[in-house]
Amino acid sequence: MSSEQTRAVVQGFLTEVRSGRNPDAAALYMASSVAAHQLESENPRTLARSPANYAEHVREFLRLFGDFELRIDELLVNGDRAYARWTQFGHHQAEINGVPASGEPLALIDSACYRVADGKIVEYWIQADRMGLARQLE
Repeated sequence: MSSEQTRAVVQGFLTEVRSGRNPDAAALYMASSVAAHQLESENPRTLARSPANYAEHVREFLRLFGDFELRIDELLVNGDRAYARWTQFGHHQAEINGVPASGEPLALIDSACYRVADGKIVEYWIQADRMGLARQLE
């Protein structure tokens, strides 16, 4: 994959799918099975994500945060890999980690490294600022 092709896939995925604008477009950007590495220091694990499963994941974000804004803060590409860092701005619309909905603004900072093959995301490694979210929920 060229860097330009990788950029187009990842940028399209973030702006169309992960943004919540069109979760059902996940199959345009994701392979049928994607290795999703969850980089949590206390519990690193790898999940198998399908486009349908990922679309449901994004719909859950919409339930929790309402119609949120996803701002891509950085997108670096090298061959078949892309590193993206984004900030998601929304509101506390449903219970999160046992904390009832408050309607208050919430900002999430996440980053991921994506690997693209044959025009689709086939693997990613994601880190989320869970402590920052926990502090906002206090």
